Amino acid sequence: MVTLDPCNRLKIVQKQLVPAILSSATFEVDTLDIKAAIEKNLPDLEKHCYDLADRCEKKWPDCAKEVELCNRERIKGLFQETRDKLEKIWEEKEKKAREGGSQGE
Repeated sequence: MVTLDPCNRLKIVQKQLVPAILSSATFEVDTLDIKAAIEKNLPDLEKHCYDLADRCEKKWPDCAKEVELCNRERIKGLFQETRDKLEKIWEEKEKKAREGGSQGE
């Protein structure tokens, strides 16, 4: 079994996991799943990233120069941007659902 160091895990979050969350939200039919991502999943992942960044900084103090998310402010910025994008996707899907529901009446 391979264990990734905290810095590499943060790279994966930034390069793969966050984009996958946004991508899946655009194809998600159920807006409750998007809302759950905004209210529960994203905050949990953000907290985990702060923990990883702290571990990274203890082991490699200059890591933030190479790995963007080894910096708490960058983590905060990435997750705020992601939250904003998810909110926008959620609002658009809610609007479409309301418009679709009222068209048949």
